Amino acid sequence: MIGPYGIATGLCLWMTAGLANAADVTPRVVFIAHTVLDAVPDAVPSRHWSYATVSPGTPARDDTPLRVRPVWTRAPDRHIDEMAGRVPPAAYAGFDLQLQREGVALRPVDTAAWRSLPPDDPATSLLASTRMAALALRPGMLPPALRVGSHATRQDSSGDFAGLRQTSRIRSLDATVAVLDLEIVSAGLRGHGRQAVRIDDGVPLETRLYLERTTDSTGPDVQRLHVIDMATEPALDLELEADLAQASIDSARAILDAPPFSAPSDDPAQYAPHPTPEGALESWMASADDAALETMLVVGVQRSPDGDRPHLAIGADGRAAGRSGPPIADFLSLRLRTVTLLDAAGQPLAGTDATIVQPTLPMADRQRIVDTQLAFPFQLPPDVPADTLWALDTVRMTGEVDVYRWDRAETVRRGTSQTHNRDARIEWISPHRVALLQDHPTPAHRDGLWTTAVPIDADGHEIPSAQVITGRTLDAPGDWRTPATLPPLAFESGRMPQRLDIATATPLAGLRLRHYRWRAEPRTWTFHDIRTRMPAAERAEYERQFGRNASAR
Repeated sequence: MIGPYGIATGLCLWMTAGLANAADVTPRVVFIAHTVLDAVPDAVPSRHWSYATVSPGTPARDDTPLRVRPVWTRAPDRHIDEMAGRVPPAAYAGFDLQLQREGVALRPVDTAAWRSLPPDDPATSLLASTRMAALALRPGMLPPALRVGSHATRQDSSGDFAGLRQTSRIRSLDATVAVLDLEIVSAGLRGHGRQAVRIDDGVPLETRLYLERTTDSTGPDVQRLHVIDMATEPALDLELEADLAQASIDSARAILDAPPFSAPSDDPAQYAPHPTPEGALESWMASADDAALETMLVVGVQRSPDGDRPHLAIGADGRAAGRSGPPIADFLSLRLRTVTLLDAAGQPLAGTDATIVQPTLPMADRQRIVDTQLAFPFQLPPDVPADTLWALDTVRMTGEVDVYRWDRAETVRRGTSQTHNRDARIEWISPHRVALLQDHPTPAHRDGLWTTAVPIDADGHEIPSAQVITGRTLDAPGDWRTPATLPPLAFESGRMPQRLDIATATPLAGLRLRHYRWRAEPRTWTFHDIRTRMPAAERAEYERQFGRNASAR
């Protein structure tokens, strides 16, 4: 049902009905990026990042809670990041986010542990960040009339944000998700944002908020909040590294604003035949037979500099599989389903139930990822003993890899916009320019068609060309300070088509389209103890630097 709080009323009823089976609910995993800037020129940002699971909590009277449990946290701008991926002990039990009609309130589960913390303990920044994230974790608010431009308003009378008034206006919607523009006003907090929510149950998939805060105890500051459900498979590196994203945008725009794309070039070196013969896979496409990379997967247990619980590192290294020479060019990306840690006897390590935080794991030769990094695909319970991890021999991951095969070629003449691939369309820009636009498959898709293109002349022969691919990066990072310039949600960017721009020196008569079938193929990736792949001398040096005895120094 939809009540005065929009879909939030229906969501609370749905959650209450489901709490009896809460143990059967797979927790959602969200990423929380919280940035605080003092309201002064050239202020240095203070960022806090965390992954957390969100699941139904234990109900109380007049209260439908969510249990928010951090599983990884970092403060990258601190001179010494005491957390470095570790969850503070006081937060092991997590937080209860109490959802009431009158407002929301976040409370630590282990209240005794929090009462004993000093004010400057790094755990306090985790609490502040998670409390602010409550604005993005509470049920989304949809107006009764589901159409673009309609709006709804709610006001908190109690809780952590008493007096806060939020207006939600539908910006866009499809059959399952609505994107909302948000306006937030209260006595000490005001700002704007954007949010994507599921229409059927109001669960927020992604939220951006820009808030200006004034309080009696501190000076004014600016709060930037980005909370995203990791099931939507966002590109977090572009979300967090604004300089990198801006450099990518500037580079793509510079290419498209100069010859040979802005105008034909007199330099023949700017044009070249397509490097892949017709019928062959593109260099980035994996075939069903590509398995070389999977033979070189390794894992290492490495001492922590502070002597605490050891860190895990995973990667691929052809040298560990007996390969010499430069790295192989293979690239695979696994969409994770399960992660299991095993001992030398092949038995699961007790108490190491892994939480998958990054559902997509790209892997290439000579790649290495440590569990302190944002890109590490899974996290373990924070109270796993060090002795348990030192017994690790193998990490087994199951999931799917997208594999490709040749389907067919298709010739389209100039002026044709539709193709054999219903998700692709052609824009004829000028006699020397054309663009192929193609929708990205959603995470739910398990097969489909992907298309590339080669320009041809009137006789059907290939014309040398320049090609550049652009996509979601052209729509970020934006300016958070105004609603009109707020960066788009990753949810929105991920639904923007990939664009292949093609430029030629001679006029185009058409395109030779190359269609490939792809499917999600089940795979098991086994990461072996890297020490078992090393010669004796190399293993001894590894133990000296990273082994268990080294961690005690």
